[in-house]
Amino acid sequence: MEKIEEMLARTQESNLRVNRKLTIDDLSSLSKKTEALEKLRGFYDSEYAKMTVKELLTSSSNVALPNMVQARALLSLTNWVDARELCMRVTVPKGSGKTVDTQIITQPTFSAWTEGSALSAADPTLTKRTVTMLPFGKVTAISDLLANTSAINFIEQIGQVHGACVRQGIFQYIAAALSAAAGGTISAASGSSLQFGDVVNAIKTAAGNGFQTDFIICSPSSMWVAFTTSYAITQFTGALVDMLVSGLKPQALGLDWYADPFFDTVFPAADKKLGYVGTKGLSAVWGALQEEPVVEIYRIPTELQNYVITHMDGGAAGGIANSICKIAYAS
Repeated sequence: MEKIEEMLARTQESNLRVNRKLTIDDLSSLSKKTEALEKLRGFYDSEYAKMTVKELLTSSSNVALPNMVQARALLSLTNWVDARELCMRVTVPKGSGKTVDTQIITQPTFSAWTEGSALSAADPTLTKRTVTMLPFGKVTAISDLLANTSAINFIEQIGQVHGACVRQGIFQYIAAALSAAAGGTISAASGSSLQFGDVVNAIKTAAGNGFQTDFIICSPSSMWVAFTTSYAITQFTGALVDMLVSGLKPQALGLDWYADPFFDTVFPAADKKLGYVGTKGLSAVWGALQEEPVVEIYRIPTELQNYVITHMDGGAAGGIANSICKIAYAS
């Protein structure tokens, strides 16, 4: 319960920070966190929190368990790196099936007109992107050991693990889409570690193509190397305070730094990729049949066993290639 109160306090503090550039997605994420935390606090104060998982499953209040696991999974999904914030969100119409099409407008150029002459219209160049949505998530058998634990412990542990699994799937799909679409590439000056100079070069590459970048995705270890190599760490105290104290994503060089521990899983060392610099809303496309992960509890009678499943149907596609610059190992 104390942990929930601490998380709620940090989330409310984040809402009050006016010196940080907040996007609509940032505000939406903060609102969802607050809602999930309030829901969990209400449950933990209720009589049901004193019950075991088995008691909840066999009582008329069994619907509370998947709802609370969903709320805890949502916190794990959005609490640090939610890669959907980088993407252009695609609205998936009902009945559209497992694929959805959207259009990408290429970077336009201006037209010069002569006073008194008729204006000539020029259609924008459109490129179709197709997002294929795949089911992904995590299934856990509710063993006798889990069934006899406190409902609070079950919600905390299963919700956190399942939320992290969904977050991993989202990040993997989006990172792979960025990799496939990347229009620019620079080689790391140091060979195999990320430095601010490499990030600056990536920003310049995208800017040369007419795009103002605002994010970078990389691994936590690469971010720490960049923040502490060739520069005095005191120059970036503010960005580090955001990360270490308030839990916000650090900002440096005009970029939000999405340092995800799954980066090295998606791009192992053999792939020789250190990071991707891009533009939110342009560099990748995300589509999903559900806005948030769905949690269900089901029973297989022949096994005399209950299962909890957290799942989502979603997928990603690359956006405008020249808005993405890959930072790779020097060959």
